[in-house]
Amino acid sequence: MSVIQSVHSYTLSNREGDLVLRPLTDVHLPLLYKWNSDPKVVYWSDDGNDTSFDKETVRAIYSHVSKNALHFLIEYKGRPVGDCWLQKMNLPDVVKSFPSDTDIRRIDVEIGECDCWGKGIGTTMLALLVQFAFEEQKADVLYNVCSDYNVRSQRMQERLGFQRVRVEPNEEGNRAKFEYHYCLTQNEYFKQKTKS
Repeated sequence: MSVIQSVHSYTLSNREGDLVLRPLTDVHLPLLYKWNSDPKVVYWSDDGNDTSFDKETVRAIYSHVSKNALHFLIEYKGRPVGDCWLQKMNLPDVVKSFPSDTDIRRIDVEIGECDCWGKGIGTTMLALLVQFAFEEQKADVLYNVCSDYNVRSQRMQERLGFQRVRVEPNEEGNRAKFEYHYCLTQNEYFKQKTKS
């Protein structure tokens, strides 16, 4: 049985063509094992958790999430550098804060190649997925959560128009004292787009 259960056919790229999001499949599992076994990568992508994940944990995470998400491999200049996904919102308190018929999605990202950090890959990737979520998938809301110490993630979201809507204490016992909740609605997205 496949680990990545909802393989899709979407490929997204920026105008320059140097950043491409391709469907993530089981063929990419060795990359996921590598990235998720690096404590530095896990620390920034898993809210301050500074342990590494073994293969079984990686398989379990990706198998579970892929039931309700579109997974992508991030390629930068032809090189696989990370993965991301557009997922139906799975946090009950967030779901409850919107009308029941609202299509709420979240975006998660992991840049697994540390030498690619700080090159704008995350921001470009997020812009592609925001556009895809609102224009192709017709999502109503994008809602992301990041840790208080992850300033790069906060800036990336704010650059793309996300607003911080909530600050919650982090009760998981890792480095983060607070979790910052960011939201962007379809209406806000299209208003920004007509201004630019």
